[in-house]
Amino acid sequence: MYKYGFTDYFEGSLRFTGYDVVQVGPWTNVYISFEVENVEILPEGLHEPSALAVYDANGELQEIIAHDEGVDCEYKFTDKEKDQINDYLLQINSKLEKE
Repeated sequence: MYKYGFTDYFEGSLRFTGYDVVQVGPWTNVYISFEVENVEILPEGLHEPSALAVYDANGELQEIIAHDEGVDCEYKFTDKEKDQINDYLLQINSKLEKE
């Protein structure tokens, strides 16, 4: 993750701990919780990171947003972190399709 302006950069190894799917009008929001395994102390201003994945009415992923303590924050995900989140989202989708 990195703060806007590329300060406080680190590459997180994410261990996913859960998710919650919420339908908001035509949008599907997937709130994802995780722990950062390879970082002992999070950078200043980042306390409880998580992610929000936003899908449109057609089921297309539109955006992955970094959250801290459940709200948007100044941090963004690196490409490798987004890949980890995308892989997790595929697992969630597969599980939801089987239900």
